[in-house]
Amino acid sequence: MTKAKVQNSKQQIKLVFGERPEGSFDVERLVEELGLELQALTTSAGVLIMTGIMGQERDCLAGKRYDRTTSTDRWGKQKGYVIAGGQKAPVNRPRLRDKNGKEVPLSSYERFQESSQRTQAVFQRLVSGLSCRNYPQAIETIREGYGISKSVVNREMVDATSNRLKELCERDLSEYNFCTLIIDGVSLGDSVHIVALGVETTGKKAMMGFREGSTENADVCIALFEDMVQRGLKTENPVLVVIDGSKALRSAVDKFFGDRASVQRCQVHKRRNVKKHLPDKYHAEYDRKMLAAYKMTSYADARQALESVARELERLNEDAAGSLREGMEETLTLHRLEIPRLLRTSFSSTNLIESAFSRGRTVMRNVKRWMNSEQKHRWIATALLEAEKKFQKVQGHRSMAMLVNALELEQKKRKLESNRKVA
Repeated sequence: MTKAKVQNSKQQIKLVFGERPEGSFDVERLVEELGLELQALTTSAGVLIMTGIMGQERDCLAGKRYDRTTSTDRWGKQKGYVIAGGQKAPVNRPRLRDKNGKEVPLSSYERFQESSQRTQAVFQRLVSGLSCRNYPQAIETIREGYGISKSVVNREMVDATSNRLKELCERDLSEYNFCTLIIDGVSLGDSVHIVALGVETTGKKAMMGFREGSTENADVCIALFEDMVQRGLKTENPVLVVIDGSKALRSAVDKFFGDRASVQRCQVHKRRNVKKHLPDKYHAEYDRKMLAAYKMTSYADARQALESVARELERLNEDAAGSLREGMEETLTLHRLEIPRLLRTSFSSTNLIESAFSRGRTVMRNVKRWMNSEQKHRWIATALLEAEKKFQKVQGHRSMAMLVNALELEQKKRKLESNRKVA
């Protein structure tokens, strides 16, 4: 590093933070204000800036070279390191001593050695698709860098993913005003996890939680809802629940929401289930016919078109026709509520949560061998929260007020029907 570069670095720092009175040096503020900028710079530039900051602190404490008026003396330099770019980078750190010969530590040097900076850098690379196994070879190399070991990466990732698990599982759901829940399962290794995603009345999405187990397991579905209710999920308001058609999950929805829930069966799952009963040569034809029916605006037209498809299927395979008719009414819930097309498209399937799974797989694929449930839980929580960072409002969110009104009207109708039956 040339003297000209160091001098230029000092000048840049002074331009950003201004001149400071001699003997005063606000390291805490300086480092925190530099935090994101240091991460954005290349590793070598980061080391250059850190070296300049340590030099400035030395000058503030000991004065300029040959200055004998301060209570602290310069004591040469010593080889050391800072954390930059997710690895250790060697630097020559300034040393200081007081008049009694006691070492005076540089607070900036201690801050630049904090492992939290390294953990954050490593973590961001891992969740972006880099595996622990390949990390030491893939991280950017800087001159004379001596890196970090796999064991250190693994230990720090356990801590980081544990924090993500705690963040998701202890999230206070009472702070959210959810009007839509989307629930589906995702495979992880040889197990399945049920995941719940909520959509607020503003159209904003948020991960709500998960449970290990199949959607066909009633106990697991109930445990998921119980956990969300304990964390503040409001069940007294009307809600739209989008599910894949699982009977156990449907039963759990009835238990916790009663007549306040309007269930929308996933149309994609329905089309997929029907095609399982047909020879491959009929898949494209009948998938096209079912999709055309679901795209119709009118509830009556859509239902009539699906009934027509079901009659055709009876001639090919009665099981296929039965699969289409089973729960067909709930695949048209949004049609019946007269929800605008764009918002209806968003909530007519579990694609919103499937999209989160797709983003999350980039994170979860880093693990080559699943050891136990605790490890799976840490990583699936990490994956879901990373996917959540890129969430945007649902398409058609400007019509969310219409959905809320329709759900409230639907609940009133059910109450009236229930009162008539009792009478």
